[in-house]
Amino acid sequence: MLGTAGKAVRRLISLALILALLAIPCGGVGELDEETAAAADAYFLRMFTNAEAIGGGVIVNRDGETLYAYYFGADAKYNGRPVDGDTVFKVASLTKMITAVGVMRLKEAGKLNLDAPLTYGEGTPIRNPRFPDTPVTLRQAMSHTSSLLGSAPYATAPAWEKITPDQNRFFSKYEPGTNYEYANLNGGIMGSAIERASGQSLNAYMRDAIFSPLGINAAYAAHLLPDPAPLSRTYTQDGEVYMKAEKYLEEDQAFYEDTCDPDSHYRASVGSLYISLSGMAKIGEMLACGGAADGVRLLSPQATAEMRADQRAVRGSSVTGESPYGLGVYRFTASDGRTWYGHQGRWVGMLTDLFVDPDTRTAVVLVMNGVGRSGSGELDAKAERTLLRVGQWLDGGSADEGPGSFVVDEDLP
Repeated sequence: MLGTAGKAVRRLISLALILALLAIPCGGVGELDEETAAAADAYFLRMFTNAEAIGGGVIVNRDGETLYAYYFGADAKYNGRPVDGDTVFKVASLTKMITAVGVMRLKEAGKLNLDAPLTYGEGTPIRNPRFPDTPVTLRQAMSHTSSLLGSAPYATAPAWEKITPDQNRFFSKYEPGTNYEYANLNGGIMGSAIERASGQSLNAYMRDAIFSPLGINAAYAAHLLPDPAPLSRTYTQDGEVYMKAEKYLEEDQAFYEDTCDPDSHYRASVGSLYISLSGMAKIGEMLACGGAADGVRLLSPQATAEMRADQRAVRGSSVTGESPYGLGVYRFTASDGRTWYGHQGRWVGMLTDLFVDPDTRTAVVLVMNGVGRSGSGELDAKAERTLLRVGQWLDGGSADEGPGSFVVDEDLP
């Protein structure tokens, strides 16, 4: 494992060169200057080490260029390969936001109406039985206002027709569209909707529409990865092996059939995506830069803006209640006042984050394997600290010390 960063100090490092870089119009941004990058390396080394991470990385892209990249540890605790941009992780609930990109592709193709009643079987509508006249819609599911309970099971398809008003396993007591409650089953509904609209399995559609055009090594089952070799083990927060890479391959092949079955596939799009660090960065670039990455346009600028938007403000929206989510996208305002849009995944010891700032066309990826939770809000404190550091670069200095300085506090909270 990598060692500690050494004696705790506070370093003030001139940002003259990075200020000059950030003053260049979009399209001309390069890497951080050596001095600033070295300070950032020391900071993230300290953060990953203090968290007792097994492996992970940070990638910051601006306008399609890599502003900064840092990789830590290995894909296995012992005799593992060093983590790099090709390393593949199972990214937990970050799966939902990336799946939402596929939903928006189908919406723009005219194959999905986000405000139409969701159906199952031969077209039977999904309803909260307490509000039988109020449709449950895909827009509500993507913004977590569908009235589905956070504790609703999602491993298999619910028997929607058997849910009664006195059953408390699936629906809350508020009307669909009127209130926020995060529910994993909402993510499952997105995958089911993709299969119903595309006629393909979730994995096949996302491969053809999203991953292959961008050259991303990703899949909703480990054995379907174009290249499974860089797949990392997953560790618990205590540093114990939760799942070996070869076990992922074995189990997924045994239990996941790559078929179109929209009334059964409610699990893969909840948190089962495997994707490389560099692939996450490309998705981030696309969301930060108005729907295009690597010269490939996947969505219109209007579609990416709608994903970030307060859904109450969208014309004809079936959402009337406040939610921190747009369409699969969480809105987070950091303590420096900058608003980021993205999603976090938390599962056993995995921490996965992808957030973008469309105003500066910046995307931030953070992955840590084998770490515990921290902070009290919806966003892990390690992720928030990372966004604050990047915000300092974008603002040309630190909130504490003013422009021209980048503060590296080795005494991390």
